[in-house]
Amino acid sequence: MKRAVLQDIKKLTQETVPVPECPQDGLLIEVKACAVCATDVKIYNYGHRLLELPRVLGHEIAGVINQVGEQLKDRFTPGQRVAVCAVVNCGECLYCRRAQPSMCLDLKAFGYHYDGGYQEYMIVPNRAICCGVINFIADHMSFEQAALAELLACCINGQRLSEVQLGQNMLIMGAGPVGILQGQLAKNNGIGEIYFADIADAKLKQVQDICGQFIAGTINSGNSETFVKQVTQITQGKGFDQVMVCCSAGAAQQVALECVAKCGCINLFGGLPEGKSQVLLDTNQIHYKQCRVIGTHGSSVEDNFIALDMIARGRIDVAPLISNLINLDQLENALVLSDQNSDHLKTVVVFSRQEKELSKVAVNK
Repeated sequence: MKRAVLQDIKKLTQETVPVPECPQDGLLIEVKACAVCATDVKIYNYGHRLLELPRVLGHEIAGVINQVGEQLKDRFTPGQRVAVCAVVNCGECLYCRRAQPSMCLDLKAFGYHYDGGYQEYMIVPNRAICCGVINFIADHMSFEQAALAELLACCINGQRLSEVQLGQNMLIMGAGPVGILQGQLAKNNGIGEIYFADIADAKLKQVQDICGQFIAGTINSGNSETFVKQVTQITQGKGFDQVMVCCSAGAAQQVALECVAKCGCINLFGGLPEGKSQVLLDTNQIHYKQCRVIGTHGSSVEDNFIALDMIARGRIDVAPLISNLINLDQLENALVLSDQNSDHLKTVVVFSRQEKELSKVAVNK
């Protein structure tokens, strides 16, 4: 089988190795689709504190059960279509007992501690199965769409933490895939007015094309002073109840404090690169507005289950986000930081030519 292995920062090798043996208490998955996450791009270019090298990256995974370990034959069957949740928590530590699995003291994840989805076959160990990472895919859902459930699950976690409420308004800073999913989810959660902000007009146009039927408008945030004036005018001086910072930019985190309403919430959804995470904030904005500033990291198996269900029921449309289908040999090009990829939303690695061609038709529809 073929796999792509990250040996070191900016060093990805293509290997051909034997298909791994299915453990007695685990599963062997034939990977059909693995979406490229912005975190994968960061890992390739800068590394990650949790990463154990060498490693097969990829944590937005969907495929087919190829083999079932002897101990699991009463639960799973070869041929079942599944999505694999990335998060593997211990279930026993303080945070797991508090139902905060993404804060697990012994947190493991595919693409970090276990080899991920940038390979034709992958092992799902027993610890992950006991955690509940295997979710079945509806027959009408493509593998590419199912792979995007992981990203939606993180958005679900974020809006739960932000305590999104009916009738609030929301500003989404960052018009990429995360922002678009946050917008669709906000609509489902009963948010009133939804605005998008980004420094790139092309991305705002893209958001308008995809989400224009339910968003109130878009704002260019390239000039902070002008941007804040527009927010003040739009909200009649009140600011936004919910501000989702869905980009990795310290400047966006800074200006978010000027855009949030009294008793509102800012969610720092996009983490900053190592060495650039020190941001100067006007904490008087927090003090006098009585607003909350929170962060979001990862998701849970429950979030993933809900995400797949929302996609299957048509509540969230991920198809417009799939802008590029590639094979494994093209993965490194997708991980290299480049302005040429700035108009792409989600790139998905596919492992079956037939599935790839069928998916192209589905995406174009």
